[in-house]
Amino acid sequence: MQLTRKGYADGEIADRLKSTPDTVRPRLYRFRRGLYPATSERKIWIPAQLHVNGVREQQRSAE
Repeated sequence: MQLTRKGYADGEIADRLKSTPDTVRPRLYRFRRGLYPATSERKIWIPAQLHVNGVREQQRSAE
């Protein structure tokens, strides 16, 4: 998750972890899927760059 937060793409994360993007993507998905219920209950807060929609919003605002 730290590499995602720093802006690394799935392929770059896979390279750094000596894995494949097909392994990284589902793991990130499962991790995020587990976090969202906790955010709706206000137990934790997720930075915008970790949200799939947050990444798109940041890209739009940079244009």
